[in-house]
Amino acid sequence: MTARRLVVLIAALAGVAALFTRRGRKARRRVAHRTARQARHLAGRARGVAHTLSRRGPAPDIDLRTLADRVRSGLGPVEKRLDLPRVHVMVEDHMALLHGTVGTEEEARQLEEAARRVPGIDGVESYLHVGLLPGDTRPSHGRAIRQQSPALDRLLTAARDAGADQHTDRALVRAVVATLVERLPAAERGHLLTHLPPDVRALAEPPRRHGHAPGRIRSVTEFVAATGADSIEPGRATLIVESVVGTLRQLVPDEAADIAAVLPAELRAFWRSAVPG
Repeated sequence: MTARRLVVLIAALAGVAALFTRRGRKARRRVAHRTARQARHLAGRARGVAHTLSRRGPAPDIDLRTLADRVRSGLGPVEKRLDLPRVHVMVEDHMALLHGTVGTEEEARQLEEAARRVPGIDGVESYLHVGLLPGDTRPSHGRAIRQQSPALDRLLTAARDAGADQHTDRALVRAVVATLVERLPAAERGHLLTHLPPDVRALAEPPRRHGHAPGRIRSVTEFVAATGADSIEPGRATLIVESVVGTLRQLVPDEAADIAAVLPAELRAFWRSAVPG
């Protein structure tokens, strides 16, 4: 082979090598980009799964009234589909408190599950009363005039006089009465309920809880927080709770001393001194 042919051959081989080198770099870059894209996709899915499993939702410092509005929005389609009266929602420490009336246990379950699915909600306390009360009808049939007991009238008036409105008075009375009754020993609870008319006893039913265990309540601040009243009437919650508690005490004078005897010291003083509405 002549020197000239050798030079041409070497140049040709160098060109081929360069071509494969450039193609190799491009191929490697394509593989690298595809791998990185897949990694980002998998990481995103992993974060989504972790979010769903942990049910963290919005940041812990989200405004509770905003969170309550989100729960109401989540319940809206269920209420419409089931033809139910509007459920009142309160939120306390990322716990949804549901108040209202439903026709069946299954309807209550569907509302409770819808509330649990709202991002930022860690659990549900359901005060939903199963069984439409006398005078209640489905929204599609309108609402008949409800004949309620004088005792319930007094409790609702006490809540309104302290700052509640007609859209929140029943939910707040329910929250206060149920929170108090649940803290009583079984025997004393039974004695109290026998002194109340059926429509007030219905409000005293303990909640169904999902994803949450009740904590001990020993102070007035803890009691007010447990009712969730702050999420409906911020700044007026303590006044509303006091007004309802004082009115309830007046409704059961024969049981007032026995109830005081089984309450923690601070709540005992609150029960005795609460100014009725």
